[in-house]
Amino acid sequence: MSSNLIYEVECQLDPEIVADYDAWLPGHIRDVLACAGFLGATIEAPQTAAGEPQRRLIRYRIESAAALDQYLENNATRLRTETAQRFGSRVNCTRRLVRPRHDLLSAELEPRTCLNCGAPVTGRHCGECGQSGDVHVLSMREVAGDVTHSLLHLDSRVWRTLRLLVLRPGELTREFIAGRHQRYLPPFRLYLAVSVLFFALSALLPGFTIVRTDGGGNEVIAPIVIDTPGTSAKTTPPLQAKFDELPAELRQELAAAGVDTEAISKAAAGSEPCTPDLPMIFGVDWNEPLNRACLKIRADGGAGLAERFAATAPKLMFLFLPLMAAVALLFYRRPRRLYAEHLVLFLHNHAFTFLLILATQVVSAATLLKVPFIGILGFVNFLLFLYLFYYIYRSMRVVYGEGRPKTAFKYIALVLIYFLLLGITMMAGLLYSVLSLS
Repeated sequence: MSSNLIYEVECQLDPEIVADYDAWLPGHIRDVLACAGFLGATIEAPQTAAGEPQRRLIRYRIESAAALDQYLENNATRLRTETAQRFGSRVNCTRRLVRPRHDLLSAELEPRTCLNCGAPVTGRHCGECGQSGDVHVLSMREVAGDVTHSLLHLDSRVWRTLRLLVLRPGELTREFIAGRHQRYLPPFRLYLAVSVLFFALSALLPGFTIVRTDGGGNEVIAPIVIDTPGTSAKTTPPLQAKFDELPAELRQELAAAGVDTEAISKAAAGSEPCTPDLPMIFGVDWNEPLNRACLKIRADGGAGLAERFAATAPKLMFLFLPLMAAVALLFYRRPRRLYAEHLVLFLHNHAFTFLLILATQVVSAATLLKVPFIGILGFVNFLLFLYLFYYIYRSMRVVYGEGRPKTAFKYIALVLIYFLLLGITMMAGLLYSVLSLS
């Protein structure tokens, strides 16, 4: 039989402080769990009748009664004073010590075990992960119904998450920090789904294809051949000879990519050498790979480079976001916040940014329609662009709860650092894409 005890704290809240209290509570619980003997904690929000104060029930798991006595003697007064200074009489807490229910059950009355997380299941669903206690192999009818409900039901997690993300800046992050995870999509899953949707639809929208016209007015899709002005027939070697001068491996790669001999030869004849002579850097000779990449870019008009960079950019963002979350950690040291809280905010804000940029691309595509007053959509795009900057600022105020001047200062500083690091990240990605062509 386990000797662990449950220390329950039930708080009645003034309706005006519910949101602020829910955002503050996880940090307070972390301070309590830092005390010796505290093993874990859960937060519950019991249902209350209309007009009654809302309640929050926090259950701390403690290893022994001695650990609780030590906490009450050394730490409780300090932590309760901090709570009183922040909320005053608007929160009223009662406390009690209980023994876990599973310690009181006989062996034959022990609850079922959840097949997903291993926690005891005393009702229809697991209290830890939410999985149903009745697990069986689904029929096709159940699968189809589950998919339809998940995508189309207005109260599903997808629509609830998107509605809060788009219409209320920062609220989705604050809900997650407050511990209300089951109602919404997880932050990383949301960001991944939106980023995949963004990059997939961006490739389908107009305005991303390199198009030129020939002498007859016909559209010609890349590859685009770059000719150096001033090159004459007297100074330019025959095209086939120029093609034959290229390394055999490079000729095979370009031919496999569908670039014809004439285009390759013209690119090779454009200038010699293709890149300036670079010194050894970190003991590596960069001239050969850069020259090979330069010739390929000239031969296909940069189509291969654009394709490589488009495939690399989403991966770079997965490295960039954790870096920016670490930067935000330096700006918000008091009160103490976890690194994951900053990361969740950046995931949510970037998911919204992708959705907003996708909306502007759709609006831009609509401006190509030949209808009266369609040009006004350009002004709509401008307003959407302005809203993005307001959205980020507002989300910082909602999540961190600081005043306007302090939030504005940190906002400007983080935006400057953001674009600086983003530029460095993208330049590194571009260099990687160039070298991958060689």
